[in-house]
Amino acid sequence: MKNFTPIFLSSALIACAGQHATATSQVARPETSSVQTAAPVAHGSIQWIGGPTAFLERGGLRVITDPMLGPRGPNAFVFPKHPSTGQPNASIARYLAPAPYSLDGLDAILISHTHNDHVDARAKELLPKNLPVVVAAAGAEAMRGAGFTDVRGLDWGESTTLTAGETTLRVLAVAAHHAHDPDADREVGKGNGYLLEWKDAAGSYRIYWTGDAVLADETKDFVAQYGRVDLLLPHMGGVGGDGDRGLRSLNSDEALELVRRVDPVAVMPIHHTTFAHYREPIEALEQRAEESGEAARFHFLRLGERTAL
Repeated sequence: MKNFTPIFLSSALIACAGQHATATSQVARPETSSVQTAAPVAHGSIQWIGGPTAFLERGGLRVITDPMLGPRGPNAFVFPKHPSTGQPNASIARYLAPAPYSLDGLDAILISHTHNDHVDARAKELLPKNLPVVVAAAGAEAMRGAGFTDVRGLDWGESTTLTAGETTLRVLAVAAHHAHDPDADREVGKGNGYLLEWKDAAGSYRIYWTGDAVLADETKDFVAQYGRVDLLLPHMGGVGGDGDRGLRSLNSDEALELVRRVDPVAVMPIHHTTFAHYREPIEALEQRAEESGEAARFHFLRLGERTAL
């Protein structure tokens, strides 16, 4: 894999408001299972593997988001209904294979929701079954059915805490609406965004990972409710935006409004380019960021790139 010059992000730390249900555990790491050995990058890093899948690490505590690890090909997975056309049993192509990655030292699996484009059969086969799986409550039974033994289903406002050595990661589930139309939102099913907060000897680092979410009222007072975050990790692609069924993930206009509301230190978009149902090219967001004067906040990860946190 090519080496890339990392960027370093400053920390903006304000404690979360409100009371939330919490569960805590010490992570039992699996035996080594790797595709490629991963070298550490500074104190922490993000590596984008493709689609919604990234490895996030801070203070030695390493997680994977929405694992889609299957190969490139014309039939990566099947949707019950295509998000743009409504076609039943729609087969979706994967244009780009996952970037080389390692499962060494993996501590947990974070899943926004269990649709076929957010956790695939290859991931269920490869990922160690003893790892904690944090997932939207509606998908908990599906992950248990796949053989995972430590499944933590979270509803909005609930949290769980992971611990590895002296590092903790608090995972708070936040609202993620999959469509603007309330009926369509209910039909698609409830998923999560997550506020992720690592704490270790170096301090605290906070990420808002949107999951599949369109712009919604819950983010209007995001800073007042949760404080600022170091990194916004938005799901892009404008899924459904070219059909009559409405958006199912952010497009560039909604993403820029979300940046204004959340006011993150940095933004690293994921969930674009890799699959055929992603409709808006990521270049649209690059253009809009330039036009709006927000380009300095953005870092557009290349496939496989590892960048420091």
